[in-house]
Amino acid sequence: MSKEITLVTAFFNIGRENYKAIPRPDSKYMKDFEGWARLKNTLIVYTQPQMKELILNIRDKFGLREKTTIVEIEDLYSIEPEILEKMRSISKNKYFLDFRYLPHATSNIPEYSYLMLLKSYFVKDAVERGLATDQIAWIDFGFNHGGDLYTDPEEFDFEWTYEFEKKIYYFYYKKYDDRPIFEIVRRLSDCIMGCMIIIPASLANDLWLLNRNAMITLNDVGLIDDDQLIHLMSYRKNPEIFNLIESEWFLPLKTYGGDHLTKLKVKNDNNVKNFARNFKHYCKKLKLSIRNARLLYKNLME
Repeated sequence: MSKEITLVTAFFNIGRENYKAIPRPDSKYMKDFEGWARLKNTLIVYTQPQMKELILNIRDKFGLREKTTIVEIEDLYSIEPEILEKMRSISKNKYFLDFRYLPHATSNIPEYSYLMLLKSYFVKDAVERGLATDQIAWIDFGFNHGGDLYTDPEEFDFEWTYEFEKKIYYFYYKKYDDRPIFEIVRRLSDCIMGCMIIIPASLANDLWLLNRNAMITLNDVGLIDDDQLIHLMSYRKNPEIFNLIESEWFLPLKTYGGDHLTKLKVKNDNNVKNFARNFKHYCKKLKLSIRNARLLYKNLME
């Protein structure tokens, strides 16, 4: 039997329009949000006070203002200031930047990775405030990126229900393996997807504590990363409370209850994916070779 799902998301302006890697202005996020905001589920949005009416107006277009709760947070950085301060210090460390394959990666930006860490904090907080049902889905504010997977926004006009096991559902991309965390941080490898996570209310606090401790552990050895890596560390720490399932970006919504959603059709899908993955790998290797050559030249000149 299908069960009600409370959706939790968040939007904060952390200056991403100025990022070197994948810049996104607020208008892009709002457009992406409007693409899936038709979902008829109760929605809890954590955001800055000045964004409240804009978000409510988008939901109001679909008659869902009354099913939307805005939790205003004036100062995002006051939630875990000590963790953020440590992350900011690490982000400026030349040894950390030299360690990473891509020194300008988005996940190297402390404010971004800090916000990604807080996804599970927001879910935990929603439970503590009595705003959520027994089943909660974290959903990224920019879910589907305006049509990356699902092509028809009007198909989001339904109430998403499903009966999940009382475990945290993590969805991972590509092959899962047991590579050391240091290697994953160095290569910035994709693994567990943060765009959608299923969390029973009874485990919301457990997930937050696992995520928080994972970031602290990472910081203690002079590293930072975003939610994908933090979720992986959390899973490895306590796998018994998780279901780890292979999927694709944004696909779990269709797999677990949204059968009618139309996916983007790509000709020769496997060939396209293989080419994209190989090209991405080649670019990473090329950037690494250039970086290593620069470091070697710098060392020789010192």
